[in-house]
Amino acid sequence: MNTAFFIALRRLRFPIIAVIISYAISVTGLVLIDGVDGNGNAAPMSWFHAFYFMSYTATTIGFGEIPYAFTNAQRMWVTFCIYLSVIVWAWLLAAIMALAQDRTFLSAMKRGSFSRQVQRMREPFWLMCGYGQTGALLCDRLGHTGQRVVVLEKREHEIFELELHDHGISVPALLADARDAEILMAAGLSHRELAGVLALTSDDATNLGIAAAARVLNPYVPVYCRSETPSVAESALAFGTDMLINPFTVFTDELRLLLINPQAHTLFTRLTPTHGTGRLSNRDCPEGQWIICGYGRFGKLVVDALSETGRPCTPIDPTLLNLSAKDIDGIWQDELDELRDAHLPYAAGIVVATGDDTRNLALVALARQVNPDIYVILRQNDDHSALLFQALKPDMLMVPSVMVARQCLAAMTSTMLPQLQDYLATMPNTILEKLLTHLPQEDTHVWEVCMNVNEAPAVFNLLCQKRSIKLKDILRDNRHREDRLAIHAVALWRTGQFIVDFDEEELVLQANDRLLMAATPSLHYRLDLTLRDERVLTYVLDGIDRPDGWFFRWLAERNK
Repeated sequence: MNTAFFIALRRLRFPIIAVIISYAISVTGLVLIDGVDGNGNAAPMSWFHAFYFMSYTATTIGFGEIPYAFTNAQRMWVTFCIYLSVIVWAWLLAAIMALAQDRTFLSAMKRGSFSRQVQRMREPFWLMCGYGQTGALLCDRLGHTGQRVVVLEKREHEIFELELHDHGISVPALLADARDAEILMAAGLSHRELAGVLALTSDDATNLGIAAAARVLNPYVPVYCRSETPSVAESALAFGTDMLINPFTVFTDELRLLLINPQAHTLFTRLTPTHGTGRLSNRDCPEGQWIICGYGRFGKLVVDALSETGRPCTPIDPTLLNLSAKDIDGIWQDELDELRDAHLPYAAGIVVATGDDTRNLALVALARQVNPDIYVILRQNDDHSALLFQALKPDMLMVPSVMVARQCLAAMTSTMLPQLQDYLATMPNTILEKLLTHLPQEDTHVWEVCMNVNEAPAVFNLLCQKRSIKLKDILRDNRHREDRLAIHAVALWRTGQFIVDFDEEELVLQANDRLLMAATPSLHYRLDLTLRDERVLTYVLDGIDRPDGWFFRWLAERNK
């Protein structure tokens, strides 16, 4: 039974008992005190009349003296009953008002309502643990595409932010600690429509606890876990987490791709679900000396990426300066002096990667003052200072929440998309140029197609019958087969191998092939119709337009 009901009974038990006892005393007294009828004979009141009289008297409705006018003794007793009932009713109403403000009761009510709302879901949904900026980006993207999300968040102000935002669809949310197994179960961890679990809080230990609980309680759903600490990441992998998302690694992988092959990076940007990227300018990363301000976890990864492409780096960090105990102003001043001495006027680029946004802004301002043309890679830690960082117009901006959201969306879109980045650098330039030429600049839709009985039954049946089908054949327009749909295959997964170097015109499909497709959103449905409908597929492959329905088939035979 609902916990809120038991809390209400526990808080109101004494006032309710007092009301019951007061009614019992009042009714019993009216029954025991004899009245007088119109002829002066004794007329005792029945239990029903006594209860009826007390019901409308104690509730201040008032009606009259029944069944006969009362005697003085009865009126004295009723006077006592009126004051008694007023007192106990006032006590009960005060207890109800206090209950309505009780945080435990309100929390139980919200939890019960939240649990019922989740149980009534009949479409796939994602369980998101931790809202924040990452959660807001994901909820907005998923909500406007019709995908459901359930949120667990232990910070009250984040729940308020969620309620204020319009994500295009209702988002059930609960203020609770997601590490609690009972909370996870109430949020739908065992629900048959659960699509996956997203552990996206800002605390790695909390994310590890969520991932471990989710993997133990429901080992069949995918779990995506945010982790910036190597030791926590190893523990999460030991629990079988499907994807570990480190925003620093995500950004440096993108930077490495930009340094190796700018064309591949441009294609990668178009294929990401939100077109999200850390690159804000079209300038290429220059050759020459680079300065790294902040040699922590992020700074070390950036140094590795730059060093791999032959760009020497000079790290600057207060922890590397052998400083004694000083106040923060002294540390900043030493760091600024060290930056001025690091050949800043001649440096090709600077990476500002400290964990303090104010310090990062100051360092960029100094670097631009000394070297206006320097290439700037800037780290933004606090999402609320986004306007300040965008106003500086860095060449690349690393926002951890954006990096995590982009990686989650990529994994939700297709299991092949996160793997694609590792192969883009080796993709031939001819294929890169072709895709960049034909894919739309804006609103590129990416999806995955598997040639199996569930996603492409019409094609799968023909492949099982040893029919040779080329990729270019199913990409014909199912309204005018002489035309080709503006859909392009970016990658192929076949027999355990990831393939990006293939010719769309000559590729022969095989059963259970998985293809990563890219086009405008409207063409997704057109291709899906070809893959599923045998009549449409027959027209696309052979040019035979078979009538649909027995009447039209009979009419076609008659015309022949």
